[in-house]
Amino acid sequence: MEASADPIKENHLYLKTCILYEVLQKKPIFDSYRNFCSTVGQDAMEYPDFEYWYYRFYHGQMDFDYDRSADPEPKTLVDIPVVSMKKIAESLDAVER
Repeated sequence: MEASADPIKENHLYLKTCILYEVLQKKPIFDSYRNFCSTVGQDAMEYPDFEYWYYRFYHGQMDFDYDRSADPEPKTLVDIPVVSMKKIAESLDAVER
């Protein structure tokens, strides 16, 4: 019988424990994420969520029950004002654009 990661995927505390394990191994975050995905599956957690919990544990914040709904929504590249994007683009050469 092949072992299944489904019980881990279905329990957020188990997923966070896996992330804490990766932090304790002192592996770089992307290597940790690849290992996490190969163990529990690509569909277990998106990278931004993994990154959030990884750095939270890395900085000693061990509250597994922390409610992220009170946190501000993370900014993305599309949230940068157009004026700022134009200024950034002006400083890039043609290849970098």
